[in-house]
Amino acid sequence: MSFPEKKRKTATKKPLLKPSLTLQSTPNPSLSLPDDLLLSCFARVSRLYYPTLSLVSKSLRSLITSAELYKTRSLLNREERCLYVCLKLPSDSNPRWFTLCRKPNHPRKKKNKTSGNVLVPVPFPQSSHPTHAASFVAVGSDIYEIGGLINDRPSPNVSALDCRSLSRNQAPNMLKARKNPTVYAIDGKLCVDGDSIDSVSSNYIEVFDPKTQTWKLEDRTPFAIDIKECRLGTSFSGCWIDNVYMWYGYRQFEWYDANELKWKILKGMEGQLPKFTKYCDVQLANYGGKMAVLWDKHDRSSNDKGKVIWCAEIALEICNEEISGKVEWFGPVLKVPKLFRFMCVLDPTL
Repeated sequence: MSFPEKKRKTATKKPLLKPSLTLQSTPNPSLSLPDDLLLSCFARVSRLYYPTLSLVSKSLRSLITSAELYKTRSLLNREERCLYVCLKLPSDSNPRWFTLCRKPNHPRKKKNKTSGNVLVPVPFPQSSHPTHAASFVAVGSDIYEIGGLINDRPSPNVSALDCRSLSRNQAPNMLKARKNPTVYAIDGKLCVDGDSIDSVSSNYIEVFDPKTQTWKLEDRTPFAIDIKECRLGTSFSGCWIDNVYMWYGYRQFEWYDANELKWKILKGMEGQLPKFTKYCDVQLANYGGKMAVLWDKHDRSSNDKGKVIWCAEIALEICNEEISGKVEWFGPVLKVPKLFRFMCVLDPTL
């Protein structure tokens, strides 16, 4: 139903902000507004947009990596899980980190679920001693790099990558030197198991408390046993989401029912994602209670036969003792060399 139009006098709209305060009127927008107001505004913005905002100016980049911003996010209860991906590229001795962010001025199209997301480099300081066969785990806003090989010898070395300040800090060494250990986080603590040069008793694991910065031995928990058993004999990717182990292999997604002690197919995934090729590398990760799926495809537009990493975000739902998945978005996120390798996919809290 339409209403008859009424003639109205045209009035010039007044700007909401004075010209001296508008972001367009100055080449350095962060100087035109008080820092506390900017902090309050940016703290309410999804972290997906921070890499783009950091390109505006040096002062904004400094503000976005400041401790005050993340304190404000915490006070406003605006903390969120962020996807970080570690890759081994053929030209680098150190692993390279990337984080998921939104493309500038790219609206999400719900009809075809295109993502509008990309992986952008994270400028973490490189280690002075390149480590191979290390393991990674996220605890809070930190990513811990644990053990590995230094000069072909197992190492007890532990370093923490601070995703807020983009810094690398040395943490206390483990009790034992380890290469490629099994690591996971429980209740804000870091747990390490396996591949020790001088094996700890099979009844114990090493546990690190970031609050006290101390290591100690603890009894192996049933949860730790389940993780080790699920990892054995599997050459495909898996991850834990709310105490449920999700797994991809043989061209289908599955989950382990701990009550019935058997694997079950993840329902509802038929036709939601492009078909994965037989030899593509598929990675699963916990992404704030949802499942992130990353895989590689050949880049046919590239003359050097490179690859493209694709990513999907899948919401999970439990109904009648079954789990179903719904793809919320998917799309290409990064071009990489042909001989790249996934090292880990994590979701620190920022």
